[in-house]
Amino acid sequence: QEKGCGAIKSLAVLDANAASLAQQHGADAAVLRAMDAHQQSAAVQAWACAAVWNLAGNDENSAALMRQGAGAKVVRAMDAHRGDALVQENGCGAIWCLAFLDENAAPLAQQHGADAAVL
Repeated sequence: QEKGCGAIKSLAVLDANAASLAQQHGADAAVLRAMDAHQQSAAVQAWACAAVWNLAGNDENSAALMRQGAGAKVVRAMDAHRGDALVQENGCGAIWCLAFLDENAAPLAQQHGADAAVL
């Protein structure tokens, strides 16, 4: 799962790849399933947060990720792994990118506690 999330993170650097990975191949759902299945693994959470960060660079992906609970999962990872710098860095990046879409910003702060997670 760690390597898979890392691969998705790397492939999703390009916006065209991010759109295809999420919208045609379900990479967004796969990453979020990995976050659920491996909550105690800082490595999986770090790479999954990085994958969310890159996937969320596309507005359609960002909205879909939020509908699937990405905001809550990223905050959960950051809370569970407060001492892991890579989880914190990639989690902040994921929240930052998700929040670029106006419709995501308020729910991230109000419902998921993202504002407290990044402070």
